[in-house]
Amino acid sequence: MKVSFVNKVKFHIKKLYRKAKLPGDDSSQKMPSCTCLKASYTLEAAVIFPLVAGFFVFILFFFRVVQVESQVKAALYYSSRMSALASSANDSSVVSVATAEVLFRSQISDSKHIDTYVSGGRYGVSLLGSSMGGDDVSLKAKYKVKLPVSFFTVDGIWIEDYSNSRKWTGKNPGEKTDPYVFYTDYGSVYHLSEQCNYLDLSIKSIKWSQVGASRNKDGRKYHACYCAADKKTEGSTVFITDYGTNYHGKLGCSKLKRTVHKVHKSDVDGKNLCSKCKGEGT
Repeated sequence: MKVSFVNKVKFHIKKLYRKAKLPGDDSSQKMPSCTCLKASYTLEAAVIFPLVAGFFVFILFFFRVVQVESQVKAALYYSSRMSALASSANDSSVVSVATAEVLFRSQISDSKHIDTYVSGGRYGVSLLGSSMGGDDVSLKAKYKVKLPVSFFTVDGIWIEDYSNSRKWTGKNPGEKTDPYVFYTDYGSVYHLSEQCNYLDLSIKSIKWSQVGASRNKDGRKYHACYCAADKKTEGSTVFITDYGTNYHGKLGCSKLKRTVHKVHKSDVDGKNLCSKCKGEGT
């Protein structure tokens, strides 16, 4: 029985071997085509897999940087705001920066992302370069985020974050101020208030037949605007203002619109003060 079984196995092996052989001379036989295809797929996988893996590593590293940077920025913002609230213009810059650093360290003390991904952990974040001179609190944080895989001698990237806050020092009584004034696109004067009658138009509607007897608040007569040429009939409605000198044929007339700009007085060139604002002494 054993001999018969062994013979059967040999017979099947020979049969499979004959099917695998290619026709023709044995010296000219080639490797089956399927073997070449397998080698081709293996080569492509060897090239593509590292690229795909590298891409996903880069994406994960990007999110890591975003997490760390958002926590550092939040701590910087809190520290600068609290330092600005507690500081005055005469505080020593060195002492104030030290106080801000204490506040900053307390904010990042529980951050696992910073401890894990920043080179040196929370103590790897440096505030050197921060200043608190004058009326501003300027904090600068510099740190290095570790790369998942080192490239030659590069093992991380340096990041700098900033936060600036204005100190709550109040107004200096002796300091000269530059007040805001107002002007329009086509006006030749500037105004001290948005409530000036030349800016805040009080528009009224009257009949064209009433124009001749009407006067503005300066006692002047009303004359036809270019848009009122076809309104000179008894039943026509026209529009006037308290201090204007024209009557208008339609409410959408450009003369009835004001585009008001607010700027510092020092930025107004070639314009005089409005006579009404000057007369009111404002």
